[in-house]
Amino acid sequence: MEECTEIAILLDFYGQLLTSRQYEILDLHYNSDFSLGEIAGQLNISRQGVYDGVKKGKEALRQFEGKLGLVKRFSKHEQTLRVVLENLQGIQPEKSGLDGIVLNQCVEELKKVISDL
Repeated sequence: MEECTEIAILLDFYGQLLTSRQYEILDLHYNSDFSLGEIAGQLNISRQGVYDGVKKGKEALRQFEGKLGLVKRFSKHEQTLRVVLENLQGIQPEKSGLDGIVLNQCVEELKKVISDL
């Protein structure tokens, strides 16, 4: 996974466990695409301070994931739901003896669950 995407996802899951300054720095850098210099100017700190905040914040996020594994578990559940959806969509009601209307309702509900993830 690309580092930017990885950190943005970890930030969504674990951002509130960081210090408010680390969260703010990482949010500006990864979600708002600010450069280190832009962040330094906005927060009135040195560029080196921003760099250190990014480095420590990324390390903390990865440690949280290593210990809690929420992103890994979420991804696994999402993939499982997608496989179930594919299997449901592959069922032919006339050959399976299932009610086509009920099957379509199940497919639509599962699509909603996946899109809400």
